[in-house]
Amino acid sequence: MCKEMATFFDRLAPDWDNAPLKYEVREKLTAMMDLPPNSVIVDAGCGKGVMFEHLMKKEPSKIIAIDVSGEMIRLAKELFIDERIEYIQGDLYTVTLPILDIVIFFNSYPHFIDKGKLANKLADVIKKGGLLIIAHSLSKKDINGCHSGKNVSALSVPLENAEIEADKFSDYFILDSFVDNEEMYFVRLIRR
Repeated sequence: MCKEMATFFDRLAPDWDNAPLKYEVREKLTAMMDLPPNSVIVDAGCGKGVMFEHLMKKEPSKIIAIDVSGEMIRLAKELFIDERIEYIQGDLYTVTLPILDIVIFFNSYPHFIDKGKLANKLADVIKKGGLLIIAHSLSKKDINGCHSGKNVSALSVPLENAEIEADKFSDYFILDSFVDNEEMYFVRLIRR
């Protein structure tokens, strides 16, 4: 599955739109994340780095940008040069990570298909009191519509309502806040 996912996103990378019209929604989402300064943040499924500008305003000590697509990582490196960003082309399920303050899935969460395996991985790397954030700059309905085509539906799972998604992580995380409306989708969880 990882190889198919990488091939799919490598093919899309050159024309991948960083959605300039969604800038203000990303700003709102970043404000809702309530990220403490000097944090070590993973941007999981970072794509071409659309969130880097927003996250840098929160003064992280480090952003670890992970994407399965080598082409997405290559393009992100061209667009964002900052010593605080470490780029990793790889599978989040298997990469070695330090203990983290925050993991953010921005517009990437449906492509992490095995939620049980994901919960276990995140529980291993997010420190107690750390944050797990799932955020989309579109509604759940729109996200699921984007993932309904034959090719992409094999590489994603439909997004459920925020409380049901949060429950998939409840062995390790406490639901702190959520928004599930026509403008955005947001879940903020705290590591137990």
